[in-house]
Amino acid sequence: MRIFLIGFMGSGKTTWGRLISEKMGLPFFDLDEIIEKRVDLKINDIFETKGEDYFRKLEAVCLRELHEKKDFILACGGGTPCFYDNMMVMNSLGSTVWLNTPKQVMATRLLQESGHRPLIRSLSPLKLQEYIDDKLEERLQFYQQATMIVDPTLSSPDELIHQLQHA
Repeated sequence: MRIFLIGFMGSGKTTWGRLISEKMGLPFFDLDEIIEKRVDLKINDIFETKGEDYFRKLEAVCLRELHEKKDFILACGGGTPCFYDNMMVMNSLGSTVWLNTPKQVMATRLLQESGHRPLIRSLSPLKLQEYIDDKLEERLQFYQQATMIVDPTLSSPDELIHQLQHA
């Protein structure tokens, strides 16, 4: 079983991915970590030195290489589904789960983590909310293509696992 967790940054993909991986006994991967290992640079440094276009191309390559693995949970970057037909690729390889976390929950989390996130590092709380609103509107058409949609504030990893096993 291949499970791709998608959603906006701060939606809980890595946290949920690790929990589901442990409960299902499947390997867990974080696409950003795969990319960092590939080029021996942190995501912030990739954005600063090589730019977002380079990052998105590398992200697409690393995602496609996962077709060789049979079973896993993958936490994707927030923008992963939106570039290079990545959403189509993920849906063809396995189940995509959109963690549709409420905006205010994500904003609170992101304010605490903004220093580690290159796209929001310099935003004020008001600008961060505007950024979330704008980006979610852009990305919604991709996120809505997920095979499952879950609000992590109203569900649990165990409930998602049950849905995945009985889908």
